Amino acid sequence: MKRRGQVTLFVAAGILLLGGFILFAIIRDTSTSKLEPEIENVRIDDTNIRNFVQSCVDKTSKDAVFYLGFIGGNLKEDAFPNFYNFDTSYRLPYYYHEGKSFILTEQEFNDLVLAKYINENLRECTNGFKSFKNTRIADNNPKTSVELTDNEAAFNIIYPVSINRGFKTRNLDSNYVTEVKARLKDIIAIARHIVADETENDRYIHWDYLTDVSNRNYNITAYTHDENTIIYRIIDLENEIDDEPYIFQWANKINLAK
Repeated sequence: MKRRGQVTLFVAAGILLLGGFILFAIIRDTSTSKLEPEIENVRIDDTNIRNFVQSCVDKTSKDAVFYLGFIGGNLKEDAFPNFYNFDTSYRLPYYYHEGKSFILTEQEFNDLVLAKYINENLRECTNGFKSFKNTRIADNNPKTSVELTDNEAAFNIIYPVSINRGFKTRNLDSNYVTEVKARLKDIIAIARHIVADETENDRYIHWDYLTDVSNRNYNITAYTHDENTIIYRIIDLENEIDDEPYIFQWANKINLAK
């Protein structure tokens, strides 16, 4: 009887052990099947977040090019020392001011105006990723480089963004690229040519050069504002930003002391 009881006990223990393995296998399979949709959701969320950042990169880059052309940039610290003020909210930078040139080089426009605008404003667009509720997202300051080609301004942005879920952190691809259609490279060269001419002789507008520029599919105008300020405006007839022709304008101040 004692051995029979022991056999019965071992059989029962074996059945319980086998049942435990079966239950563990069922739970593991169930857990795996539940985790798979979660992993898929993570991938979808990552894509959505990157698409959201890319939309901010596109928008902020357009704004950078627009503000550079329309008011000389829209930075926390101005890139130019002197401005002609139409009113309290609308002003143009002086690229030439009473005998001195203050126009930037192409590389300085890229670094000190365009790239700086992205670095200052991209995180304002993403706004702490508040659009993604119940998701902890961390970011760091972007670093931007800009290159001008014949037909566009190309922005390369490194913007670190990470997603925290539980005890795991996922770093998104930090490289973003976008292009803004505008002949900014050529327009800057035109502006620098005009400023160089006026540095030599600011007593008249060089209409022959403006005529040559207009033959390259630009609308370029120059008109006096006050007795010694000339406003130059170049419109790129080949490119638009948000369905509006691209405008690049600035002021030159003649030196009346001569």
